Amino acid sequence: MTETASTAPREPGPGSGAASGTGPGTGSGGDRVREPGDGWAAAPPYSLASVDNALRLIRALDEHGELRVYEAAELLGVARSTAHRLLSTLAFRGFAEQRDGSHVYRPGPALAEAGLRAISRLDLRQVARPHLRALSEETGETVHLVVLEGNGARFVDGVESTQPLRVGLRIGMVLPAHATAAGKAILAALPPEQVRDLYPRGMQTLTDRTLRTLPDVERHLTGVVRAGYATNHGESADDVSAVGVVIRNPARVPVAALAVAAPAERLQPARIPLVAIRIHRTSHAITDAMTVPH
Repeated sequence: MTETASTAPREPGPGSGAASGTGPGTGSGGDRVREPGDGWAAAPPYSLASVDNALRLIRALDEHGELRVYEAAELLGVARSTAHRLLSTLAFRGFAEQRDGSHVYRPGPALAEAGLRAISRLDLRQVARPHLRALSEETGETVHLVVLEGNGARFVDGVESTQPLRVGLRIGMVLPAHATAAGKAILAALPPEQVRDLYPRGMQTLTDRTLRTLPDVERHLTGVVRAGYATNHGESADDVSAVGVVIRNPARVPVAALAVAAPAERLQPARIPLVAIRIHRTSHAITDAMTVPH
């Protein structure tokens, strides 16, 4: 028996509401900067204002999850038209995405990729390893750590159950993300348009239960967001079930997922919510551990 899993709800980030003006906390030309200890330092005298403003917007997007044009203007102390041009440029370069033609911008794929590279340098496996062991002991089942690789779910680490009938480890394997609980958990945490871009040539199926079309996947991910976790019932391997929850880094970027996988007869619907709660606790513990030097 084998499986990969994990999914988590998309969590909206709070909007930015930084004040603008002159006086303490405001740089030259009305550019607001935060006081020491508040995250921002005054821009050096040799900095280029446009570059500095763009970097400040990237950081604000990363911290808050979304940013409105008027909030960007207030943050930078510039006209809304200037803020809109800056955000449009960031969107063109992939560092931001405009939400449904509105004046709201979210982090773009380039920002998410930067977060993924940072996490890889942290060695996510080293950070997560003790938590994988604890989760496996708590549930009695096989646990996997999974990252998104294109539209695939790569199993990068895991702890195998000690029960006689168990799901085996799949470390190093890549399975279609939409066929695994962990992969679905990560996909559900991404903007819908980014998910669509991952499937330019249709869907690969592994069993009769695998989701077969992009509309099927999109409808399913809506349910994942609502539930707060993803499930896999025989979609990657017959007679295997799994529950998946996304892992976010401290900046709230989805970087991986956890999955608990078990023989279908042992992971019945009544047990799934309790398992999901335990996976969420482990996911939060891993996020907290990312802030500690290793």
